[in-house]
Amino acid sequence: MNTVNRLLFALFLIPTINTSYANSLACAEKTVDDMYNPILLGDDTAIRFKKSETPIDPDGNVFPIIIVVHECDTERETQFAKLPYLGDPGEVDSAFLADSDFDGKAELFVIHRVVLYSDTGINYGSDYFTTQVYNRLHPPAYERNERISAYFGAGGDVLSSPASDKLIYDYPYKSEAAIKSRLASSQYKAWLGQKHIITRILRKTFLYDQANVADRTSKYLIVGDEALVLDQKAGWLEIVFHNKKKGEVKGWIQCKDTLECSSR
Repeated sequence: MNTVNRLLFALFLIPTINTSYANSLACAEKTVDDMYNPILLGDDTAIRFKKSETPIDPDGNVFPIIIVVHECDTERETQFAKLPYLGDPGEVDSAFLADSDFDGKAELFVIHRVVLYSDTGINYGSDYFTTQVYNRLHPPAYERNERISAYFGAGGDVLSSPASDKLIYDYPYKSEAAIKSRLASSQYKAWLGQKHIITRILRKTFLYDQANVADRTSKYLIVGDEALVLDQKAGWLEIVFHNKKKGEVKGWIQCKDTLECSSR
């Protein structure tokens, strides 16, 4: 290709690049119908968060938040998820892409936030958060990653009583920064790889029948005890402890009370 032809080709290519860039910007631009900033996927598609057209209450007044893939060239939208309804549709507090299984493809993380108006019997000191994780399949398909979604889970800060500001549980994954910090940790990578995990107790910690502050038992572990970790979710560990006198003790404990959730 001679110099003149190269110049003509370049002049032809510039408008094409500019048009493609402009289309991408338009695709990622937030509109009045969006409940959160769209996420551009880089191939003329975007993830959008919108109010469903179908109500979920008998009076037709409550519309949940849905997640769709928007194909920018055809304007086609494909719904692949509906966010939880907990007495209120809530809002998307954060949404981002991160490679949580280290396969070179980023998953979609969505942190849903809602104010709990009803009496649940638990003294919440914050809004209630739910973390959803979705795998990208063949565009425009997505599906929920059950295992990683359960790991980050759901919850809110819990106070010891309505009149107290003492925290007895702190939901650890309220932000993008907190989730990405955990994804980068050696503890998360060990869990992802299903490695044999033994953790050490840092302070006296009670055992719970379930990963819930309302299910506390009278059993507890003390500083220096070591336990086998069976499962993890939302800052809780399901563990087995071998007591020399009582045999095998199984239950849930708060991860913050162990080396598993400590920088030490």
